[in-house]
Formats: sequence, C-alpha cells, structure tokens
Amino acid sequence: MVQGRARDVPMVNDAMARGAVYPRRSLVLVTGVPGAGKSTLLKRLFGLRGDEDRTVLTADGVRVIDSLQSRYRLRSMLARVPYLLWRWVVHVLHLARVVAALRGGPVVVHECGTRRSVRVLLALLCRLRRYELHVLMIDATPQEAWRGQNSRGRQVTERSHRTHSRRWRRLRAAALHGPAAFARGARSLLALDRRRARELAWIRFGPGADARGPLRTVMESPSP
Repeated sequence: MVQGRARDVPMVNDAMARGAVYPRRSLVLVTGVPGAGKSTLLKRLFGLRGDEDRTVLTADGVRVIDSLQSRYRLRSMLARVPYLLWRWVVHVLHLARVVAALRGGPVVVHECGTRRSVRVLLALLCRLRRYELHVLMIDATPQEAWRGQNSRGRQVTERSHRTHSRRWRRLRAAALHGPAAFARGARSLLALDRRRARELAWIRFGPGADARGPLRTVMESPSP
C-alpha cells in the first residue's frame, strides 16, 4: 500500500512495488517491530555487512543508519555493563547520528517507529533541516517478528515484544488514514508485509522525484 502522492503505478497496489524513488533531500524511515526485517532490508539494498559501528555512506551518497551501529560503537566501552543499563545511551546516540546525517544528502534510518516521542522529534528535525520525511513500514505479525528475533540471535524481552506489537497495531491502524497519522508532515508511506519487503529490489534518490512527487514506485529497474 502506497499512501501520499505517487506516480507511475496505482497508489493502493503495493504488490506492484519493486523499487522506490525519493527526492535527494529525504529522510526515509524503515520501520517495524524488532525482528520485522529492517536490518536485513538495509543489508540487502545498501550493502551493509551488519557489523559496522558508524554511519555507512554508500557510493551514491546515501547515509544509512542502523541502530546496531550505535550499539556496536559503545560495546567496547561498556561490554562489562549489562546491556539493559545502557540501552538508553544507544537510543540517544542513534538519534544524535541521525541529526548529524541530515546535511543535504539522502538519509535512510532503521527505526522501530513505535515510540511517538521519537516520531515527533524526527518530524521536527525534518522541518528544521528542510527534509522530506518518508516512511517504509515492514508489517510483520508478532509471530513473524519473534521468529525473526530468534533467527538473528538477538531477542527483546517478552514484555518489550508485547509492548512493541501492541503499539504497532495501533500505529498501523492509524496509518491507514495517511502518512501524517504516522508523523505530522510525512510525505509518503509505503507499507509492505515481510514477503513484499523481501521483493523490494531497490531504493533510489533522484531529482525526478522532486519534480513530480515525494514517492514513485515502479516495476522496472532504474536506469544506470
């Protein structure tokens, strides 16, 4: 499901989405509950290894930020401290790195999206930095997300899993009314289940999207 202005394919047919083109000055949030497949998508589309401890800058000038990068960067200093005690530091560093990345080029960010305060803050940052905010939702069921956590070898607590899943259901229902229900000022929202997220072949940023709308989903491969 694509919401927001779109071109080239029907707005509601997410089954046709094989790639997405956004304006260069965009912040794209890849959202979903823990285990939905956000990091997997970033690895596949942007060539991340998964062990980076800093923001990745691709050859196309896209800054890719995964929250794991913040965790790995702090791990060497806080390895002897239980993670639950410094998890909040990871969240703070993650947001600080997003702020630092908003310097004119495209930015793609791993963010669960279930915390309203973070959504409000990111929307405010986009307005201040004159960025367009776009949302890509990976809509996994609680069972799919739990299996995803097991397969990656990193699990949140059962309580945290239930909280994320409950908030996600509310967010997903609200987002049916348009991108602004996710975050005020969001220009587009592309919601995919896990299978269709795996079929998403590429994300590109270019001037064509600036001229005709915030999001274009197309079936053919982009021109080189």
